[in-house]
Amino acid sequence: MFMFELPKNIIVMKVGPHSNMSLNEIIKSKQDEELLHGVHYWGYSGVFCQPKPTKEFCKTCTHHTGIAPSLVLLETKSSYHSSIGEIKSYSPNGTDYYDFKKPVQLQGAEFSFVTKNLRFVEDFPLDRYNVVAGKNDGKPLLEHLRFRINKSFATLNPDVLVYQTSRQIVTAFIADLVDPFAIWLKN
Repeated sequence: MFMFELPKNIIVMKVGPHSNMSLNEIIKSKQDEELLHGVHYWGYSGVFCQPKPTKEFCKTCTHHTGIAPSLVLLETKSSYHSSIGEIKSYSPNGTDYYDFKKPVQLQGAEFSFVTKNLRFVEDFPLDRYNVVAGKNDGKPLLEHLRFRINKSFATLNPDVLVYQTSRQIVTAFIADLVDPFAIWLKN
């Protein structure tokens, strides 16, 4: 049914228009960013998936499977406009900050995932995943990604058979998380 091997571990994040840019414009800017930097950055804010727990999740997954989690980006139709200026500095550890050497599209973000190899997937089965960590640990991902919840760590549930997967297949963008996996940002 699926044209690709499902990643065992993922970080899922809802994305959409931001800072007066359509999602298609953002995707194009990320592809251009990867040409400049060798990686691209997905900025975010909030309490879910902050850099320290993200790094721990990615390192644990890499240690156990040999493969870092994938970042799965789900389109949301909501719009977000930001008047916050350009982000100029990043920190891999939350303490030591460095300037980006070339332009990065990260307005209004506190943190960023570090990824590469952005690709479109037409049929991603969200109902095959369970939440990892937090108060919803072990619950189906679809029960967790409701209302204002927009990010989560998740793992493939081997007990959900492929033929059972039909409730929630979505289009998504997937990228490979790469070391340092997540960074702190500042203007």
